[in-house]
Amino acid sequence: MTMKKMIILLMAMLFLQSVSAQDFSQKFGKITKDELEMTVYDKAPDAEAVILYENVDIYYNIFNTVNIVYDYKIKVKILKKEGTSWGDGEIILYNRGSADEFLSGLKASSYNLVNGKMVESELKKDYIFKEKMDERRTRVKFSIPEVQVGSVIEYKYQITSDYIFSIPDLNVQHSIPVIYSKFNVTVPEYFKFGLNVKGYYRLNLQRKSGSYNSGGNYFSTDIVVCEAEHIPALKDDSHIWCLDDFRTKVEFELSSIALPGQLIKSYTNTWQAVNENLEKSDFNSGLKTSYPFKKEVMAIKESDISDREKVRKILKLVQSKMKFNKQYSLTSKSPRQAAEKGTGSSADINFVLHSALRDADFDVVPVLLNPRRYGRLPLAKPTIDKINTFIVRVTLNGEYLYLDGTNPHSDINVLPPDLLVDRARIYKINNENGWVNLTNISKSASSIFVVGSLDAENKLSGTVRRTYTNQAAYSFANKYENYKTKEEYVEAIEKEFSITVNSAEITGLDSTVITEHISFSLSVNSAGEYLYLNSTVFPFMSENIFKQQERILPVEFNNQITYNITCGIMLPVNYAVEEKPENISLSACENSVKYSYISQVSFNNLQIKFSYVLDRLVFAVQEYKDISAFYGMLTQMSDSQIVIKKNQ
Repeated sequence: MTMKKMIILLMAMLFLQSVSAQDFSQKFGKITKDELEMTVYDKAPDAEAVILYENVDIYYNIFNTVNIVYDYKIKVKILKKEGTSWGDGEIILYNRGSADEFLSGLKASSYNLVNGKMVESELKKDYIFKEKMDERRTRVKFSIPEVQVGSVIEYKYQITSDYIFSIPDLNVQHSIPVIYSKFNVTVPEYFKFGLNVKGYYRLNLQRKSGSYNSGGNYFSTDIVVCEAEHIPALKDDSHIWCLDDFRTKVEFELSSIALPGQLIKSYTNTWQAVNENLEKSDFNSGLKTSYPFKKEVMAIKESDISDREKVRKILKLVQSKMKFNKQYSLTSKSPRQAAEKGTGSSADINFVLHSALRDADFDVVPVLLNPRRYGRLPLAKPTIDKINTFIVRVTLNGEYLYLDGTNPHSDINVLPPDLLVDRARIYKINNENGWVNLTNISKSASSIFVVGSLDAENKLSGTVRRTYTNQAAYSFANKYENYKTKEEYVEAIEKEFSITVNSAEITGLDSTVITEHISFSLSVNSAGEYLYLNSTVFPFMSENIFKQQERILPVEFNNQITYNITCGIMLPVNYAVEEKPENISLSACENSVKYSYISQVSFNNLQIKFSYVLDRLVFAVQEYKDISAFYGMLTQMSDSQIVIKKNQ
């Protein structure tokens, strides 16, 4: 080892030793000099903030009544301007009839160095706000004063909850790094909980026995202690459906209750138990709703059209009558009232859809699921609380038709992407046959056909026909309705592709096949006697979406797609193709993703054919290197140029 390398190594070791020796306090209200002077977290130099410590203490109060107490403390160091948002906190309280949650002891402060001295700014009542989110939830928001880069902030609060059968998840991982966290959960002998540890990072988890005195009542306890150090941030990702699916955390599942003098009651859930509980709930009542739009449904039922078209007309009827209020739910107080009002939750709308289809004598059944943003349904230990919505399935001549009424642009087997989950359950089926994968219920395609001619003035003129099918049509229709006028949409196209649109016509906006015809012209880049045309005329992908070297999360795409581009470009007289990308056919991950590119010149006509196919939505972490390399080559091809030269 050279002297220079040895000096660098020694300096690094001294730096790490000094970092580990930093004085960070885990006592609320005690702020150290090292905490105030800290400017960067060495394990994550780009972090906007870092949690210095987080402490949660959960225990039962058993006196005249039984409740759960949730004590929470946190201290955060603000390192960058973006991190100041951590000074704005919110607490969600649940209220459901006889069971409520109450907040107390909220205290918060920021600490700053001013002229070498520490200045504390306390949270005042004027900066605490309470708002009702819906019938079940109340949000308490607060804003800590004087939060800036360099601040240390801390806050604590206590929640007393009547929800004694449920212990909140212990989220060890957050959107910023965590230096140290500790969770302590004390459960009386009467309650038995199973533990489910999730995530990629190691936790020091201990489970031991103890005893507890609450109001003179002595009982043995089950104590769970969880400690963690230096947990990296969980960053949002455009190719992850639900980040919380991969968060490092500990979940508690109630397995049984054995109160004194009573028989043991088991809560170990199966899908059979979930189905039985749903039959006793408002969910089953919603399924019994009848004739919400009797006159219209009966007219469709008696019409002289195919059964499949009847199903579609009933779907479109419900979509036209009811507007989604953006709230996903599993149950409804009154689907009929929601139908009369013309707006409702996902449950309101799909109960009405279910009932209308049943009234028309179709074989229809609910499909239980979670929208992607809520995380996947649990494979083991299912509970009703983990199910957030449902869609409906019609069985017609041995074929399954999946329907959802919340978006007017959805159709048979064409659902909002948030509902295209790989794990859903058919209601009342208890065995493994109850699972269904909704990611591949229809084939989605987008095709572009370009015909044009290039003149001696470097201008390309021609027509484009773009066709969108199924999910692609759904996406286009939703995108198009965001434009106020057709002219505004045309302006967006011109800006996106640097073209001039002479005319544009769109057909099929209310169907699963949408076509747009565009007449266009564009100026081709040139340098001297050379012209430069993009390899697919209109670029397919200009940037590799997977540039990171390593990845610890899987890759989850939005929907399956086949994308085709076919071009025929007539070159001007005395011009020839000097250089073009090599013809190629490439695939990765067992042919789940592939593309091909072919270009040739025949009688001065430049012909291009490009095809991209994504057949699978979820790719494991182990496949990431292949995915990254594949999209790197795809981007390189898409960015390449066809060089056209004027003959002398």
